[in-house]
Formats: sequence, structure tokens, C-alpha cells
Amino acid sequence: MKYNPTLHKLSNGVTVILDPMDIETVAIKVLFTTGDRDELPHEYGITHFCEHMLCKGTSQLPNKKAIDDYMDYYGASRNAVTGNAYMALIGRVLAENVNILIDFFGDQLQDSLFEPDKIEIERNVICDERRRMLDNPDRQFGDFISKHLFDYATFSFRGIGPVENIMSFTREQMLEFISRRFSAKNCIICLSGRLDNPDATLAHIEKRFSFLPTHDVSQNTEIHYTPAVAHNSLPDKNNVRLRILFPEIWSNTIENEYKRICVSRFKRFITKKLSDVLRQENGLVYGFGGTTAGNEVFSVNGFSTETSAQNLGTVVALIAKTAYQIYSHPDITFDDLDRFNRKDRLSDANWLESATARCDALVGEYRVHGILYDFYDAVRKYDSVTPADVIKYSRGFFDGPISILTQGADFDGDLKQIWIDNFKE
Repeated sequence: MKYNPTLHKLSNGVTVILDPMDIETVAIKVLFTTGDRDELPHEYGITHFCEHMLCKGTSQLPNKKAIDDYMDYYGASRNAVTGNAYMALIGRVLAENVNILIDFFGDQLQDSLFEPDKIEIERNVICDERRRMLDNPDRQFGDFISKHLFDYATFSFRGIGPVENIMSFTREQMLEFISRRFSAKNCIICLSGRLDNPDATLAHIEKRFSFLPTHDVSQNTEIHYTPAVAHNSLPDKNNVRLRILFPEIWSNTIENEYKRICVSRFKRFITKKLSDVLRQENGLVYGFGGTTAGNEVFSVNGFSTETSAQNLGTVVALIAKTAYQIYSHPDITFDDLDRFNRKDRLSDANWLESATARCDALVGEYRVHGILYDFYDAVRKYDSVTPADVIKYSRGFFDGPISILTQGADFDGDLKQIWIDNFKE
């Protein structure tokens, strides 16, 4: 599967990425680089609420049934999503009907009705979504980590919004917010799939999205890290979830890309070794993996697992002891790196053959770095990694202040002290 995307700028400043593929469909993403982290406290939840209302009807398709029937007729699907740093309209369509989905996304942004009666209905829907999130253990732990490490209002509170905000947003407030936060200058449109006439498609996008205003939109990427050792007690649980995290070594810049790849290889190497020790040799956990948290400016990296409260101290001690041995005497070889590269070829193929995955990666790379994602260059860099560079650029992985976050059953023991006592000869 070939990969040769092209980058374009519309006359009003919209960024367009065209990614031709030899398939029968086209995946489309229309993304604005504004999300819940850009909201003020009285606005918490408004981006997400606007996302909901953008899907509730336009003048031409005034309700969900009309939209669904229209999508079915033309062989299309569509959805929308709000994140910490973006709001996006997403969809997929038979290639011959690509303009149908482009036009629909344009209508959503230009002509959504925001009908007062539907806003009232959606308040209750969003409150239910919020309750479901608060009941979800994965969301609970993510919120707990964000709060303790980054002093960041959790998604259940900030992204969806507190109940008082959900119940108070007005139609005028939402429309004003969209006019202020959605601009051609912070809009990225990507199409991955069969593009029979790229020039005509680009001209159609130019015409359909010419209505977008061209003002600058600020982004809030500020993040504050405070190391923490904290437990979220859930007494009705039998297991304890565990995250052991350290600050990133290299900042997320294009200049540091090769160094970060080397660190990722070290993390993969040590994670495999730790998994063998914990599961295969000692039977203490079911699963063990790497994990990360943060944003494009700063992140923490480390390990993720869960076990019983009785085994938790033993697990932390084994992780610390084994990690120190591997870190102090890394025996990573060219064969290890070759095995990683060969295994990655399968995931690379999966990625190359997925229009949605390519669309996501292209938009993500441009959002963070302002460039096209160069897949082949990334593969070359991974293939060029040497054991010496993995060791060189991973020095310092464990040097930053440790954070240990747990959730679930209560336990005895000072996990930070257990780590300190065992991360040594």
C-alpha cells in the first residue's frame, strides 16, 4: 500500500491533507485544535455540548433520523468526538460519494439548528454520559492520575462539565463559543482513501469551507507536574491497579525524534523483561505493559499492571530490583532490535491498510508538529536504531522523581520506600 500524502492550504487558511489509497472508501476528519483544556471554568463542558448539538440536525437534515437515512443512502457513516485538545467531525464514505460527506460536515458547522427543545433533551443525555463515566473504573483511574500528577480538572468534571454548567449553557452561549473557537486557522481537514480526482476534491473543499472565519485561536498547552504517591480506595475491589511513572527524558520535538525512538525501544525491552519476571517466572500478574500520561509538551512514562493487595509490595519490589539490574547492565542486542522491527512490520501493514488510522496519524502529527507525518522516514529511523544509542539516550529514564498511583483494594506498605529499597544493587 503506497503512502504519499500531500499538504495544502486553502485561501482562508484551512489546512487540508490528501492521502490517496487504493481502496473503495474515503475516511474524513475535520478537526479544530480546541478542546476542554482551552475552556474557562464557567465554560467547562461547552466544547463537548457543542459537539453533541452539531449532530442534532441542520436545515436540510433536521433530525437524527433524517441524517441516518441520508448517510445510509449514500453509504456513509459519521460521528464526532471531543478531546482535551480538539473537537473533530469524523466519517467514512464510499469514494464516489466523497463530496456528500464533505458537504454534510460543512452543513454541520455552518447550519446546525441548535434547537432549544433538543438542547434541553441533550442536557439529560450528557448528564447520563457523565454518570456513566464516573462509574467507569478506567475513567476513575485516569481522572485520579490527572488530578494528582498535573493538578488538572478531570475529564468527567472539565471535559463533560459539572452538572451546573451542563444545565446552564444557552443556545446563544454555544453559538458564540463556536464562532470564537472554530476558525479556518485552527482547522485541519484530512481525507485518506480513494481520491479519483484530488484537484477537484480540493476545489470542492475550498468552496464548501470558505465560510469559516480567519481569526487566530489561542491554545492552552500549559501543564504542571507534581510527583505523587497516592491511592484511590475502592474497598469493593479485589485487585489493585498500579502505575509507576517517571518524567520523560526528551521533549516532544522533531529534533528529539530519534532520541525518543531509542527511549521507546528501551522501554519496550525492559517492559518485556519485567513481564517475564512478574508473570512467567513468578505468576504475580496477568498483564504488564508500558504506559504514559501528559500532553504534547510534557509527559510521564512507566509501567502498568494490577495484582492483589497481598502481592502488591512484592510486585513493586520485583519491578524495582529487575529494572535496576537491566538499567545498570543493559544487554540489549541487535537481535532484540531486529525482532522488534520485524514484529512492527505487521502493525505497520495494519496501519498502511487502514484509512482511518492514516487519517488520525496525519492529523495528529500536523496538530502537534505542524508537518506531514513521514511514515517511511519513521520506519528508517526505527530500523537505524543501535543498541549503543538505546543505552545512550535512555540514560536518565529512572532519574526523575517517581510517581506511584494505585486504585482498588486497600493495602499495607509504603510503595515508594519499597521502590527505594530495591532499586539498587
